[in-house]
Amino acid sequence: MSSLIKIGATCYNAADYTVPAERTFRNAWEANADAAVISVDMSAAKDIWRDKIRKARTEPLIALDTAYMKALETGADTTQVIADKQALRDAPDHADIDAATTPEELTAVQPAGLTVT
Repeated sequence: MSSLIKIGATCYNAADYTVPAERTFRNAWEANADAAVISVDMSAAKDIWRDKIRKARTEPLIALDTAYMKALETGADTTQVIADKQALRDAPDHADIDAATTPEELTAVQPAGLTVT
């Protein structure tokens, strides 16, 4: 029994293609029938990585919102909390995402101290 890989509306026999081992960007795969290779569309992969960054920053933003409110209540300095929140907001637009040319370079981009998987 052969394994099939569905990309869009087309199914490809996995035995006939070189397939990426990394599945992080599975939804960005594209088939090159002439070369019998399934590769990663980096433009789509970058969008997927930005979405993963957005999800990864949710909990840290919630924690910073709490820290900000506590600081306001006590009159403490909020400068660092504001800067940290802005760094998280800017994380999906990190320049290294656009500069990445391979999936490995893209997954190495972990902006604002996030752990993106």
